[in-house]
Amino acid sequence: MSVLVLEGALLAGALAAAGDEDVFVVDHSAAELERLERELPDARVFYLIGDDDVLPLPDASVDRTVGGAGPEVDRVLRT
Repeated sequence: MSVLVLEGALLAGALAAAGDEDVFVVDHSAAELERLERELPDARVFYLIGDDDVLPLPDASVDRTVGGAGPEVDRVLRT
């Protein structure tokens, strides 16, 4: 199971609910991803550069999303 987080402010809540799931955080800013990694270090989290329009994940690769919507989110979400 895996979770996609598209709003960094929602990461803490997503981690609390994730159990042992992998969590992918996508942001267009490397500085923001570095800040999140410092503030919420967790081995389950993968930090990726991208945005709602270009997600750096394969088709049907995540089980649920937190924040964001649109065709790219639909593409990476397993149904």
